[in-house]
Amino acid sequence: IGGPARADLGPTESEHSPGGERPLVSALSQLSVKVAESNRNQQRFLANAAHQLRTPLAVLRGEPELVLGEPRPEEESRRALEVIQDELGKLSRIVEGLFTLPLADAGHLRLAREPLYLNEVLEEACALAESRARSKDIRIERSLASEMPYQGDETWLRQLFLSFLDNAVKYSPPGTRVRVSLESRNGLGPQVEFSDEGAGIAPDHLPHIFERFYRAGADEAQSGGLGLAIAQAIVGACGGTIECSSRPGAGTRFTVRLPAVPPETNLNKN
Repeated sequence: IGGPARADLGPTESEHSPGGERPLVSALSQLSVKVAESNRNQQRFLANAAHQLRTPLAVLRGEPELVLGEPRPEEESRRALEVIQDELGKLSRIVEGLFTLPLADAGHLRLAREPLYLNEVLEEACALAESRARSKDIRIERSLASEMPYQGDETWLRQLFLSFLDNAVKYSPPGTRVRVSLESRNGLGPQVEFSDEGAGIAPDHLPHIFERFYRAGADEAQSGGLGLAIAQAIVGACGGTIECSSRPGAGTRFTVRLPAVPPETNLNKN
């Protein structure tokens, strides 16, 4: 009776703002935490990368100075060139990681889908690793399924296999064996295993071996610490999984399981 009619326009600002603000504030808070964590990870990654680059760069500066400074026996010059070649390999692996891992973090690591024979790609990786294995008197023994057709990215798969082979050769003592096997798992996709007879990995280190620049021992400081992180990124982009089992003094085995058909979302068909 009396007063002006009030149109029903829904809840007023005072009625809905408290409930509406809380989810927004929570979302902004979570985003802020993620951004801060991402920035810390990036800074830590760059600091570790700079640290890892310092040693091979120092060696590459010093060795040529020794060779060029005064005449030396041919054997000493050859050893210096071998050192330079080894350090260049370390630099290449670090730089490769600096490109690959940020792409994987952003979900931009795109793999091609090409017809190939997985056994041939794995055999090629073994052949590439054989030279370094021979220098340590290490045999690479293969047990590869013949004629295993697959759809995948040949370049990245070769890189994946080389990461495990290089790791196995590096941590295996002279006169031992590295075993490589490839089999098909009844429609579940290929399974690749890499086994060595090295010192193994202690249980407290095992959960961390795929972390970037993680150092489980003195030798790891010279490797760049990115090989297994890159392998994990490649396998993840393929839609596969990696398992590691190891016992100190009894060697290490890595098992890579690839999907029968790689996921479309991570593929670049061009």
